[in-house]
Amino acid sequence: MRTIQGAGEIGIDAEIRKVDFAKVMARMRTIIDGDIAEIRKALSSSANTDYYSSAAEFAAPYTLKVGSETIKSKTIILGTGSRTAIPNVPGLSEAGHLTSDSILHLKKLPESVAIIGGGYIAAEYGHFLSAMGAKVTIIGRNAQFIPEEEPEVSWAAKSEMSRRMAIFTYHEAIRIEKAMMGGKSIIARDRATGKEVKVSASEVLVASGRISNSDILHPERAGVAVDAKGWIVVNERLETSQPGIYALGDATGKWLFRHKANHDAKVLYENIVLGKHATVDYRAVPHAVFCHPEIASFGMREAEAAKALGQSNIGIGFESYANTGKGMAMNVKLGFCKVIVEHKTGKLLGAHIVGPQAGYRR
Repeated sequence: MRTIQGAGEIGIDAEIRKVDFAKVMARMRTIIDGDIAEIRKALSSSANTDYYSSAAEFAAPYTLKVGSETIKSKTIILGTGSRTAIPNVPGLSEAGHLTSDSILHLKKLPESVAIIGGGYIAAEYGHFLSAMGAKVTIIGRNAQFIPEEEPEVSWAAKSEMSRRMAIFTYHEAIRIEKAMMGGKSIIARDRATGKEVKVSASEVLVASGRISNSDILHPERAGVAVDAKGWIVVNERLETSQPGIYALGDATGKWLFRHKANHDAKVLYENIVLGKHATVDYRAVPHAVFCHPEIASFGMREAEAAKALGQSNIGIGFESYANTGKGMAMNVKLGFCKVIVEHKTGKLLGAHIVGPQAGYRR
């Protein structure tokens, strides 16, 4: 959508006549539902797998209650995932809201959407909804938009995305009100000045992060330790405080990405099935943010590298898209790549890209 809309800048007269939002969403659900159905079919039809489609919770160490049954094992893997963190904002439950899960069931595009949160989820859904034609406002409590990224990357993303939506940073949503003529209003306060702003929208999307699902599992009954936020604590082999019980993916609270969970699964396979001593190494976990412009990153940020090694011991490489032939041809104005290296060894510590196809895997 955004590429077509910008085509006129390089001499291509293109027009978007219609966006069938219902069809876009139906296609997405068909793909996801098909994947889920195939996984369930594989689990339920395997001769070596007993599949329980029920919630489980610990009853004692190495003992799980699953529905009306109790099962035991010396080896247990916890892949309990995470869920949307719902902020304690007065009026939110009464007004109603969407989450990154429930929004997938929409069949009609809301006229306007206010997003509470200014991180990955807010950036991606904000881009998608605005590209589809909704009026979008993002309200983030951090001073930096997408605070997980390098400041320069976040600045470039905010600068470009602000052309198509309103982005408030360092603002706290303090209450939600139902509007007289339908819709909702968010009252947000500037955390620096105390000044309040009122944002009206058809729908409110909560994108304020993820929390652990471990409370459903009651890990304390099994002697499985969790941290202050409820994430399951594991060692480098992904083993919990209880020998023989492991956790992977979002359950550990580290790098909440699907490909990271897949990596964890490989490590557990080597340790549990093959009897090896495999360990996880999260120093260079790659990730992408599919907004416009795209963002891709791995490894250390500059501040992290400077803290670990000292500012004088690191080098920064910076190159803009506009300084390359391809970048000029694509008419890219804000895109760039930033790399962080160790001076003495030349070792690459981190790399950060913002611009077209940044997240494209070659």
